[in-house]
Amino acid sequence: MGGIELHQDDAAALAFEAAPAIMWMFAGPDHRIVAANRLARASVGDRAGLLGAPVREAVPEAADQQVFELLDEVARTGEPQLGVERRVEVDLTGTGELVEGFFTYSVVRLIAPDGTAVLVAHVIDVSESVRQRRAAQAEVADVRQRLAIERTVVLQLQRSLLPAGLPLLPDLGLSAVYMPAGEWMTAGGDWYDVVPMPGDRVGLVLGDVVGHGPTASGAMGQLRAVAAERLVRGGTVVEVLRALDTVARVSPDARGSSVCVAVFDRLTRVLECGGRGHPQPLLLSADGEPRFLDGPIGPPLAFTDADSPVTYTTLGAGESLILYSDGLVEAPGRGYTESRARLLDCVAHVAARNTDTEPRDLPDRLCSALAAMVDNQTSRDDVSVLAATVLSGPSPRLDLALPGVAEQLAVLHRELNVWLNALSAHRDDRTAIALCVVEAVTNSIEHGYRDHSGTVTVLGELDGIGGVTVTVADTGIWRDPVERSPYRGRGMLMMRECSDTLHVDTNESGTTVYMRRTIRHPPVPLPEFDTPHRVTVPHSVTVKTEVEGKTVRVFVSGIVDSSNANELRSALQEASRSGVGECVLTLDAVDLLTSAALRVLFEQVADLRAAGRELKLIATPDSPAAAAFSASGLDQILPLHATE
Repeated sequence: MGGIELHQDDAAALAFEAAPAIMWMFAGPDHRIVAANRLARASVGDRAGLLGAPVREAVPEAADQQVFELLDEVARTGEPQLGVERRVEVDLTGTGELVEGFFTYSVVRLIAPDGTAVLVAHVIDVSESVRQRRAAQAEVADVRQRLAIERTVVLQLQRSLLPAGLPLLPDLGLSAVYMPAGEWMTAGGDWYDVVPMPGDRVGLVLGDVVGHGPTASGAMGQLRAVAAERLVRGGTVVEVLRALDTVARVSPDARGSSVCVAVFDRLTRVLECGGRGHPQPLLLSADGEPRFLDGPIGPPLAFTDADSPVTYTTLGAGESLILYSDGLVEAPGRGYTESRARLLDCVAHVAARNTDTEPRDLPDRLCSALAAMVDNQTSRDDVSVLAATVLSGPSPRLDLALPGVAEQLAVLHRELNVWLNALSAHRDDRTAIALCVVEAVTNSIEHGYRDHSGTVTVLGELDGIGGVTVTVADTGIWRDPVERSPYRGRGMLMMRECSDTLHVDTNESGTTVYMRRTIRHPPVPLPEFDTPHRVTVPHSVTVKTEVEGKTVRVFVSGIVDSSNANELRSALQEASRSGVGECVLTLDAVDLLTSAALRVLFEQVADLRAAGRELKLIATPDSPAAAAFSASGLDQILPLHATE
């Protein structure tokens, strides 16, 4: 077979020759090629002498590619062999240069009319589809790699804009945690800060900028810097919120941001607290009962000219204040009331399980538990939590009187570790403080008491503004070492590098070394998430518009977040261009309204009012939309109507 002359008289031969697949027929133990259609001949380069030749001689380059072994197996056992996208290299040009191809095949053994066995191979060339798929896979892999790099850069930017740690204070235990959004672990606009203030006060701030990515991170950096500057200068809650509102008015990326600001007087224990568009803080009593802080919430930043409402509460020893972003209480399929109840249950459970925990460590436990509430696979909003516990009793102190002998350095190391553990100091701070103290005591022993014995006193404590002060004193007379060494004399340099402030006072009554270092308690660490690569699908939202007479009605259903808020914006803009008298937006079928959607609603209402028209918002009091308006304070400036 394979000659055109047969096709003119034999329909079967014509069908074999024109088949849209590669067809081979082999006979005998050496698998002589007894038939090969046009595609089969083309698949090996239309080489001469193909028919009648043993396949090993006709296509020698197939050796070591398990092709001949496959034919041997079918001839021996009679069992068909199937394969998908098998890779085979063939010399198509006769030059010895092999070309890669991919083939899906089936090989069967048949009995010819004369009783001999023949092998029939049916082969489909899938090389082009495999190459296209591989190219697409390579492109997807490249996109994923670039997205992973971008994600890493954004997360690094976000972390660099957040505090490296929280100040260690003698009468307040502090902790915080930041959880990026679940899909692709995308960084967003959540931020927090703790700022020691004049007059034994401390400011606590937690905010949320609308959106995700570098733009949101940049906006949150601006807001955090402004808040910190006002707090350092002793500003009140109202003054801080007023400054943040000013920034949001001139920065479109910060418009609609939410924030909660609290100032705690550590002497009177009075907490001054105010929020703009932010969930109410949570208070945990000393006996483990959680409740939300009462008081009104102002609308998001740049949405009103009025000053923010402020509440005053007195906190007792052992009570904890918890600030959190709305990602903790916004979840598809879970109502706002249910989410708040779930939050209360989690905090109460932590308190019940940690009755014997040191109060300074309780904020860490609270932040860890609340971070664990977030489902990283489904969450679309980042989450921040900031917790503070009022402490009672004196803060941990280091108070030692050591004999001035080298053997006492082991005692010093042990007591230093105990003290620094009690402070929960960061590892880098621990190392620096230990180096300074040990070096100072060593100097007293080697220089002050070289010729006689004496006592070295070491006093270390928190200074109340986020730093540790240590004083090392002796009553000896400073003497130079007996032997000079090129490796000595660097101790004072290391001490200065590890301290913010270092003073050495040497006189006839002895030497006193005073050092201070600002130290931080690290945020709650999170594991390195390895989120599986997947195609992220925006939340579903449906927007339908109806016009009746002079009224245009817009019906929204589903989840409205940053991934689809522009669909709502476009629908409302289209409705406003209709020229009819009244616009009505019905939100009863909405499952979740995030801050991005609330910003769209506020801006569209403002635009319509500027044009002399109104947008009437419809939502029943028990709907998720009404809960979102109430939680954000937006109901104070955008009234909701239960019915049209």
